Amino acid sequence: MTQINAHISSRPVAAAGGGRSRRRLWRAAGLLAVVLAAAQLQGCFVLGLGAVGTTAYVASDRRTAGSILEDNTIGLKADNRISSALGPDCNVRAVSYNQQVLLVGQVPNEADKQKAEEIVKGVPNVKAVLNEIDIGPVADLNRSATDTLITTKVRAGLIDAHDIFGNAFKVTTSNSVVYLMGIVTQREADRAVQIARDTSGVSKVVTMFNIITEQQLREMQNPQKENAPPSQPHGNEP
Repeated sequence: MTQINAHISSRPVAAAGGGRSRRRLWRAAGLLAVVLAAAQLQGCFVLGLGAVGTTAYVASDRRTAGSILEDNTIGLKADNRISSALGPDCNVRAVSYNQQVLLVGQVPNEADKQKAEEIVKGVPNVKAVLNEIDIGPVADLNRSATDTLITTKVRAGLIDAHDIFGNAFKVTTSNSVVYLMGIVTQREADRAVQIARDTSGVSKVVTMFNIITEQQLREMQNPQKENAPPSQPHGNEP
């Protein structure tokens, strides 16, 4: 089992600025997120991802198509197994990225927390597990809605930034703690942490990044150039 080197940042945060039109846009998006969060049932549950926009998401994701499929499979298996084993007094979510799994949510005791981790370690192809489950009562709908709104605002900040590619990051929020995952360079990682810190409502930032070099990033962005056959002695070069 691979060990995750998670980085935690707890510096004071401040509200991020922005144009009036952008604030209106993301206020509407945040309201939608709150409404969706309020529709969730309490207790252990399995979260499904809609198929809308899947093609565009895969095209912009730095994982391979096989890795994305594997992560979806791991998440579903982990959620189902945890729900069956721990029962209705828990609320645990497994988030898999590049076969590294983040566990967030609430359970009533330490034994259940450790049991959830062992369950996930038993799911095929899981490389590592970061157990961030809180011990305590299941979060109410207000808490869940607030976390969903924070996630929406952090994603908005990442996408709005012009010096990084926002869709390279996976954002999860639990109890106002933001977790960032992704295959990114150190420059991108540092910038994303800064954006998350500066988002209102965030109490702490935890990262689970797979760090690559700038050269590796260029190769990922231009695979056709790296894998192209030798050029012919005639004709125009692209």
